[in-house]
Formats: sequence, structure tokens, C-alpha cells
Amino acid sequence: MNYLLRTHSRLRILLPCFLLAICTQCGPTLSEEQRQAAAPMPVDTVEVTSAHFEREISPELANWAVFEAGREIICVPPKWKSHIEDDGQELVLVPLDSHDSTERVTFTRLAKNSPSLDYLALARRLATSKFSRFDAVESDTLNHLVFPNDFAVERYTTLRVQEKPYQGYCLVYVDDHNVYQFRILLAQDRLNAYSGSLLSDIIGNLHIDGKPFVEHSNQLQQIIHLH
Repeated sequence: MNYLLRTHSRLRILLPCFLLAICTQCGPTLSEEQRQAAAPMPVDTVEVTSAHFEREISPELANWAVFEAGREIICVPPKWKSHIEDDGQELVLVPLDSHDSTERVTFTRLAKNSPSLDYLALARRLATSKFSRFDAVESDTLNHLVFPNDFAVERYTTLRVQEKPYQGYCLVYVDDHNVYQFRILLAQDRLNAYSGSLLSDIIGNLHIDGKPFVEHSNQLQQIIHLH
């Protein structure tokens, strides 16, 4: 995987990425294929009836580093270092001041080359794969995100290793051509020391296939709570 470091306009999402919507509760409205892939059936579905995004150029994000992997863009705080793992398939970004290799942001792209594959089930499996080295999972939330033409599985989790808490996030986004996997793992101490929401600032500036992940033209339609 080739990647570039370049300048890019960093934006701050003023509200959490998927709490921007004016929503109503309703029952699940899945296709039969989705029902089979998502078993057991989700019990909570949020129907997104409208959304409003507010962005601002944030001085705090002005010096962030920007990494490109093909048409994907990941923005992280300044002075993070990068390397490639998994035989050149995974881009890894690590805080320069991290005392271990646990904290990181990673990205992998997989081509959709099997029409018969259940990609929703694959996305769930990738999203729920274990964060290595952790003794305990203290909380875990998994959502299926439905967009007009694509879908994603999103996971938030709280973890602990050697009594030190971490926050984990995984986004597996599936479009017509690829499966994109982003994983973020950061110490709670780092998140507490940051002015604002570090997770939201990273997620809110992701670009997938050259387009912002959070945008009006690809408006989220449903959030299906899986667990």
C-alpha cells in the first residue's frame, strides 16, 4: 500500500459524528439477506429522517499530519510516525510520544472480488475481531450503519491492559468495490488530555474513496444497534 503525507484542510465536527441526526425510533426494516447476516436480529433501529452537519476550521487541528493511502485520507495529531505492516497491506500510524506500540490508527483496504460473499457478515467479523494484548473488554457497542448505496459496521469499545484503560474504535465501510477497515486504539490518558474529542476529530476527517466519510451527499439513513 502506497501512502503520502501532504497538507489538507482539517475540520472539526461540532457534534459527534452519528448523533447529528434528528431521529425517530422504529422497528427493524432489513432485507431477508440482511436478516440472515445479522442474526440474532437487532432490536434497536434508529431511522434518520434528517441531518445537519456543522464544521469549523479548528486552529487546534491546523498542524495535524495528513496521510493518504490511495484515495483514502487519515488525519492525526502532529509528529505521529508511520510504517507499513502485514506485508505492505496495512498502514499504521503511531503517536511519537507513545511509551508502547499499543496506541495506533490503522487502515486496510480489501477488494471485493467474490460476488457470492456475505459482505455484511464479513464487516461484522472484522469489526468484532480482537484488539490484541488486552486483558478485558469493559464495554462494547456495535452498530450497523446504512447509507444510500453503501453500509458500514462501527464498533466502540473500552478496554484495559495492566490496569490501564484504552478506548477502541473500528469502522468497516463497504461500497461497490472495496472493504475499508479503520481501527483506532488510544489510551484514556491521551483522550483526557486532548482539548475536545480526539476520536471525533480523527473520525470526522476520514476520507473514503476521495470523499469525506461524514457528509450530506452520503447521508446516513439508519443506525441498527447490533449489541
